[in-house]
Amino acid sequence: MKKWLIPFSVVPFLVMGCDTEMKQGFSEQKLQQSWVLTKVDGKAITITEPRTVPGMSIDANLKVSGFSGCNRFFGQAEVKEGNKFRLTGMGSTKMACIQEDQAKVESVMTKSLQSWNNAALENNILTLTSEQHILTFMPENVVEEKATQ
Repeated sequence: MKKWLIPFSVVPFLVMGCDTEMKQGFSEQKLQQSWVLTKVDGKAITITEPRTVPGMSIDANLKVSGFSGCNRFFGQAEVKEGNKFRLTGMGSTKMACIQEDQAKVESVMTKSLQSWNNAALENNILTLTSEQHILTFMPENVVEEKATQ
């Protein structure tokens, strides 16, 4: 009867020994580049020339600058728990948005960036998911490569 206890008493120690800590999210270093907004809520952003594509650049100090559709913006990125992202201290220019599509993208982008987002970075795609919207970004150099192909 005691023989069956031995295998069961060893199993917890084996399981604990195999337990490796899973890292969630990504390093702040991987965010440090120029990002182009490619989708909002799963719908592709279409920009007719010569308009500037919305996006943002994140530097080594997590300072952010970018273009949201009509206006330039800046702020400080904040990353916590490895997968939470938002901009604080956001400021921007105050140009009027005449075109409705630009105004809508700008409104969604600026509001979403200032809220806490669940961030995922996979295969050169940065996805920021807030309570209301999903913003999808790709590195600027990858978008440029695809455009020239």
